[in-house]
Amino acid sequence: MPDPLTLQLEPRSLTGKKVRRLRREGIIPGNVYGRGRPSVAVQATLDELRRVFRGHDRNQVVNAQIAGESDTRPVVLRDVQRHPVSHDVEHVDLYHIDLSRPIHATAVVHIVGEETCPAVTLGGVLVQGLGSVMLEALPMDMPSDLTIDVSGLEHFGQSMHVSDLALPEGVRALAEPTAQLATVIAPRLAEEDEVGEEAAEGVEGEEAPAEEATEAAETETTA
Repeated sequence: MPDPLTLQLEPRSLTGKKVRRLRREGIIPGNVYGRGRPSVAVQATLDELRRVFRGHDRNQVVNAQIAGESDTRPVVLRDVQRHPVSHDVEHVDLYHIDLSRPIHATAVVHIVGEETCPAVTLGGVLVQGLGSVMLEALPMDMPSDLTIDVSGLEHFGQSMHVSDLALPEGVRALAEPTAQLATVIAPRLAEEDEVGEEAAEGVEGEEAPAEEATEAAETETTA
């Protein structure tokens, strides 16, 4: 893995609703915290956060340099809070880690080989199960993405499971080994599933007027 990048942070004195002033100036509030360590209120420019985290692995270890501190802190980006409408970044949580202790993190599962999968070529429909898997590894060994190759699935009903993942050395999956990552279902079953979903939607649509009438009756009774 590449050497960690350095994220420049400033101590933050504003808290609560006052942080809105920071956001208007392009500054994002955040916190640095960790196991057995007090939480530290910090802030960074949005440009600085983008410089460090955009285009890099989600589980990338970063050296956080807080102004006034002589040593950097190894951190990972634990959470990003966004505005529900604009999706602008509003707050970041940075987790201060011990590089010698394993951590838990989520890795996204990517499927490859669908184009050459025999069962799909025969008309089967590939369905993905888990979209991500929780892993345990040392911080510098933690991957952000995993790949599962389905090109070996020859028959309808065959599946790939967590136990089929080719994990890097020192990385352990915390999900059940039998948890399904991908399966190929027969075309007929796929069509039945679609018909069942459409029928369920139709029933829900027919029930709506009755529900509305009930609500109206309750309103009138209350009045």
